[in-house]
Amino acid sequence: MAVKLIADVHSSPRRIGDIAGRGDTLVVLGDVLGLIDWADFSGILPEVLGRENLREMLFRAFAAGAEAARRMKEELLSPQGEYYELLRRRVLGDYREFRRAVEESGCRALVIYGNSDLPEAMQEVFEGSSAVRMVEGRMEVEGESFGFLPGSLKSPFEMPAEAEDDFFAERLEAMGEVEVLCAHIPPALEEATFDVVAGRHQRGSEALLRYIREMRPSVVYHGHVHQPAQKSLEVEGTRVVNVAYFKREGYAHLHRSGRSRG
Repeated sequence: MAVKLIADVHSSPRRIGDIAGRGDTLVVLGDVLGLIDWADFSGILPEVLGRENLREMLFRAFAAGAEAARRMKEELLSPQGEYYELLRRRVLGDYREFRRAVEESGCRALVIYGNSDLPEAMQEVFEGSSAVRMVEGRMEVEGESFGFLPGSLKSPFEMPAEAEDDFFAERLEAMGEVEVLCAHIPPALEEATFDVVAGRHQRGSEALLRYIREMRPSVVYHGHVHQPAQKSLEVEGTRVVNVAYFKREGYAHLHRSGRSRG
């Protein structure tokens, strides 16, 4: 019974059956949903709104500042919005496809949400599944203490899964000491946050970095940065491992417990 980790599925769950099977525990570190892939401008939003229309909406929002970005988000996610029903159908459909892929594989999936996810819609679809479970906080997984930290840091759009770093600090403090910590976002380390293809840094969590230095878990797993400058590094005895980018690479990271590492 193996513990395997993936991240950044982005509405592409078809290969889950190839990397996880009956008896496996699949830990999914967020971004199950593919709202938008900035690498090729694909995803639910470009498909529903139209690429050129979305480009124009984004250009206007970025040019006008943070308040305009928030208004754009509200326009898209509000039930009164022009695109709401189409987006909702696509979002629920993609979460159902993920649930179906997990259930057909025979594994069980422990899922945290990332910045591209809509937690309420995720909960609605996963409710009642014996195979797929949203998780947060501390729990035992195959005899080890795991901690699960969902969500991402705020962007100008202030999406539902985004929060300030104080939010993560509070949840890490409540979690306490664990052997394995699973998050969507990386700690605030240059090697972990720099995307070599995008040519820029993603935001990393200072609270998560403090937790690593104070609690010293055996390993921290994360996703979010699709092409990191360094996929694995060490911080004062803690391994920090980026398990992304499932959509493009179909990669699943095999967790080796502290016991098996000796």
